[in-house]
Amino acid sequence: MGPTQEDVAKRARVSRALVSLVMRDSPNVSEQRRRRVLRAAEELGYRPNAFARSLASKRLHTIGVLINDVTNPYFGGVYSSLATAAEAAGFDLLVAPGTRSADKEAALVRTLLEHRVAGLALLSPLMTTKELRSLTSSWPTVLIGRDAALPGVDVVTTDELQAARLVLGHLTELGHRHIVHVTGGANRSARDRASGYRTAMRELGLESRELPGAFSHEAGQVAAREILTMAPRPTAVVAANDLVAVGAMGVFESHGLRVPDDLSVVGYDDSQIARLDLVQLTSVCQGVDHFGSAAVRLLLRRIDDPETSRAVERIETTLVVRRTTCPPRSSSVVA
Repeated sequence: MGPTQEDVAKRARVSRALVSLVMRDSPNVSEQRRRRVLRAAEELGYRPNAFARSLASKRLHTIGVLINDVTNPYFGGVYSSLATAAEAAGFDLLVAPGTRSADKEAALVRTLLEHRVAGLALLSPLMTTKELRSLTSSWPTVLIGRDAALPGVDVVTTDELQAARLVLGHLTELGHRHIVHVTGGANRSARDRASGYRTAMRELGLESRELPGAFSHEAGQVAAREILTMAPRPTAVVAANDLVAVGAMGVFESHGLRVPDDLSVVGYDDSQIARLDLVQLTSVCQGVDHFGSAAVRLLLRRIDDPETSRAVERIETTLVVRRTTCPPRSSSVVA
């Protein structure tokens, strides 16, 4: 067991109550006595208990975070952004790591709430809207990467239609007309991404073609094998994320097709995988650096005023063009 405030009081030769005042940063302590207490705490290696401090000040200082998939590099970037913004605001993060399991998410969120967090930041949760409504109805919550349209629940997400227009504008400018989308599955964020693709294709006067998938490397492999059987074969593939794109590229190249000469491929997330020298994947950058600051700002606003109007912030994307896209071979262009 670590040192307590009682131990600090004995070392500093002051009362336990005075130590408590110093740890709460109370102004009602002389500078000399404050320095004596802090010096004793440092010598003993005492660290204030965040939960006890929250109870004493009547304000909680921890944000509970649910991460959809800790193995996905995208969520690492979002979490880093969130952690930076939370630290700047004086908050700690308590993390519940999801495993792409909608069934387990509700239990993880309940565990976060049991730890008396000030609010929740849920990163692309897979659970149903009904479950989300039940869990968040009386707790300040911000959704990141998903808009569940729940009263009192704020949202920070990507402008999926703007992203789709960027991707398809790039591909059609290169000359592609036969463009297939490998989806991220049946979850809401994947559906929004697919909807953006369909709308942008319709605006361009092109026929949309979709293959069901998931946000995983394996799903990209499965979709790639099906793409190989298509006639006519697409000249470009828009993947739901970078993992899907890389999975598909591996299958294409193992079957003798060269990316981008035979098939252009676009990913989504601009993760570290996309930037690897051996990959150099053209990918949508979601601007995750802005996600954390926006999410923490909305969450603190909600904590201070639970009745404030619901806010939805859609972060615009950029397209990072690398080696996996180029004009289609003239013989493959579909007019």
